[in-house]
Amino acid sequence: MNRIAPLLSVAVLLVVVACGDDPVRKDLTGPAKPVAAAAVVAPEVDTAKASSICRASVRRRQVARLRLSRVPGDLLALSKAKHFGALVTAACK
Repeated sequence: MNRIAPLLSVAVLLVVVACGDDPVRKDLTGPAKPVAAAAVVAPEVDTAKASSICRASVRRRQVARLRLSRVPGDLLALSKAKHFGALVTAACK
């Protein structure tokens, strides 16, 4: 009986701490995603009758350019924009 009271109080304390409001709790949903519709640029290539590789390359190049406009020093986005641009030039003739 002497051991049950301290164990029970520790258990209650743990439950209270676990269920309490934590002011430093991080948002698990992450930051709000920006609306890309406002920043989307019209494609320079007419993709109405283009091949699927052409359309996909144009979309990926637009995404890379959008990412590069948000973070100008992003080397990965710069590389992707460059390479997808070359692919669009070759595939969308």
